[in-house]
Amino acid sequence: MKQYLLIDIGGTFIKYSLADEQARKISGGKVPTPLTNMDDLLAVIKGFAAPLQGQFVGCAISMPGRIDTKHGIAHTGGVLSSFMWEQPFAAQMEELLGVPVTIANDGKCAAAAEGWTGALAGVENGLVLVLGTGIGGGIILNGKVLMGAHAAAGEVSGLVSDISKMADDDFKLTSVERYSEAPLWAGMASASGLIFEYARQKHLPTGSPMPTGEEIFAAYNAGEPEAQKALKIFARRVAVGILSLQHVLDVEKVAIGGGISAAEALLPAIQVELDWLFERCTVMPAVKPELVRCRYGNDANLIGALKLFFEQNPA
Repeated sequence: MKQYLLIDIGGTFIKYSLADEQARKISGGKVPTPLTNMDDLLAVIKGFAAPLQGQFVGCAISMPGRIDTKHGIAHTGGVLSSFMWEQPFAAQMEELLGVPVTIANDGKCAAAAEGWTGALAGVENGLVLVLGTGIGGGIILNGKVLMGAHAAAGEVSGLVSDISKMADDDFKLTSVERYSEAPLWAGMASASGLIFEYARQKHLPTGSPMPTGEEIFAAYNAGEPEAQKALKIFARRVAVGILSLQHVLDVEKVAIGGGISAAEALLPAIQVELDWLFERCTVMPAVKPELVRCRYGNDANLIGALKLFFEQNPA
């Protein structure tokens, strides 16, 4: 049985797993992500990979940013972009580990996992939306994860939510951290968007501690009016984005993931708003897609990274 080292580089932690050919975990763990420089990142990876040396025949990496999987180039690195910029990261990792390495965008990895054995298995055309700090996206077209001409397909966080603000002569967006403040879908329909909307409904003072998603849904389930109104507004914003994307992609299913997707109330709330929109847009050509919950949670990126590794390294 062949084994593989799977790595998911996130903004806070790096998760890793020694897994078999079906991405079944044999062992693993997580370590804090160094956001300082490339040497520190490679040193941390070497630290957990060294004890596993000789046990894996390849390494599959999920990471943020605009990632060219075919050529192994990290054009940008999301929160790692201070040093992960136009880097031949796959080659650097191959030199470190001595095995074939593939790198892929985390949203595309999530889509690959769901299309392989998850909620989109057997679906020819599907969309994965991961509602987190931003909105991760992955598109499956004709049975394959869409990479795009510049390795940037599926970056749905950048959907414009307010054309008038974006068209202003003074507008600029130069930092990933400012996404939540920009006139973009990421700032309104991510988990962060739900938190900000709830804070607005509660009239929380600037600088006060922000509630968690779990706290908001607990308040919703308890019948709190502010939580119910915040979720309705948030769900409408998610649904509007899905309607826009459906006009471009025409998918069969949309799979919703991210930490807040575990809340039982989320999908029904989005479904109600999606139904409402399609009932009022009867002259539009888009057909309402089926809304489903992602099968895989925190392990989606690891599983999908292995699927994309196999596509780049066919037996």
